[in-house]
This record gives sequence, C-alpha cells and structure tokens, in this order.
Amino acid sequence: MVRKKKLSPSGAKGEDGEYHNAHVNLHEDELSVAGLEIGDDVFVRVREDKIIIQRADTENVEHDF
Repeated sequence: MVRKKKLSPSGAKGEDGEYHNAHVNLHEDELSVAGLEIGDDVFVRVREDKIIIQRADTENVEHDF
C-alpha cells in the first residue's frame, strides 16, 4: 500500500517563529496492514533518507533496514 502524505506542522512555534515539529496522519486501514492499531506504542527510527515506524516490541526490534 502506498499513499502520498504531507508532513503537517505541529506544536508551538519556536522563538524564531518557525515550527520545529511535524506529524503525519495514518488511517486505521494503513495501520492494520502493518499489524498496528490506534494507541499502540511504536519505535520511530530515522535514517538518512527513511523514517521507519515499528511496533515497540523490545523483544523483537529489527535493526537492519
């Protein structure tokens, strides 16, 4: 499944008047494809050109992406 998303500004603006946080909305059908539900804890990993969201299962953390 592929859907184009926009990173939306989030939170308060900093002293410079700019946003420093963003969020992306995921629909429940997108979450279900990944085996997740609204309210689940996740790990977010940031690489050079990727953002990876993974179930927060400390027993089974995938490191090689």
